[in-house]
Amino acid sequence: MYSKNKKITLLISSLAGGGAEGVCVNVANGLADNGWQVDLLVLHTNNAAYLERVSQKVNLVVLGVNHARHAPLPLLRYIRQHKPEKMLVFNYELAVLTVMLRSLFRFKTKIMARNINTFSKNTTQSQGSWRRYIVTPLINHFYGKCDHIINQCQAMRDDLIAVFPNLADKTSVIYNPVAKHVEDYAKAHDLSQIEKQDYLLCVGRLEKQKAFHYAIEGFAGVANEFPNLRLKIVGQGSLEQSLKQCSQDLGVADRVDFEGFQADMIPYYLHAKATLLTSLYEGFPNVLIESITLGTPVVAFDCPSGPREIIQEGVNGYLVEYLSIDDLQRVCRKLMLSFVYKNLNEISKNDYFLSSAINKYLAAIKN
Repeated sequence: MYSKNKKITLLISSLAGGGAEGVCVNVANGLADNGWQVDLLVLHTNNAAYLERVSQKVNLVVLGVNHARHAPLPLLRYIRQHKPEKMLVFNYELAVLTVMLRSLFRFKTKIMARNINTFSKNTTQSQGSWRRYIVTPLINHFYGKCDHIINQCQAMRDDLIAVFPNLADKTSVIYNPVAKHVEDYAKAHDLSQIEKQDYLLCVGRLEKQKAFHYAIEGFAGVANEFPNLRLKIVGQGSLEQSLKQCSQDLGVADRVDFEGFQADMIPYYLHAKATLLTSLYEGFPNVLIESITLGTPVVAFDCPSGPREIIQEGVNGYLVEYLSIDDLQRVCRKLMLSFVYKNLNEISKNDYFLSSAINKYLAAIKN
């Protein structure tokens, strides 16, 4: 039996296999397990890689549109019919749309948003006329009118407040939880007994932000010194052919494996020597915490934001000078030759377990 005041709607574009989608499903399931009546509202279920992870306790509602620009009427119908007291929105466009609808139609829903990236970077690197001339100006004007914004790390919060000083008292920090199945695996197994294999791992969308060409360049610079080493890139996106050409041009095409999207990442993390992150910017990179939780160190550019708050130098990985191929190669050599995996397996990972994050979400939602 649900309490009347323990109802919430989570809103996201889709259940495709990205970091925000994974966190959204984790939070929806976690709130439902804590006795909340949860509506998980999505625009569509195309390529819904995480659909099977949604708990049966969660009520999935599909608006049946492919893009936020087509969502105003079905979203308004949902709000008028269900009158949600609280909504937690998982991307910029949908948060802004919900705020705009509230301004126009005067409903009283409390709108909370989850800041999914370093705000200033995300809005200044927009591509395409639709985003540049329509979406970004609307985000800049309306996003600060959310009732509360949850950031994934302190650096993201600082960046957001620099853009919207009025949000200083209406924003908080909650680290992303690892997926429940990752947490369960880590708790149930002795990770120190896992045999590492000769590969470095990259995980994410094959798009400009992730900048995997830096990882390929870094790998190419150390490949001759470690003749059995490979680079595995897990993910899909518009730059796949460009990245394959990059590996061809650098003479390592036969040692770079493009694995596509993988629903089960656990085996990839477990056996990697290290996970590389060479992004131009991040929010709070789930890839790093998943890798660390599963006993594999990380090597990451010191990009805005997240890596600096996650990495304990030499314990769970290494920070690399931002965009420096030379430093990336230096650190990869150091890791391959001298990293002590035992130290990583002995540190506490509880900060990234779902129960910790859900308790913080509950506190934010109740305020």
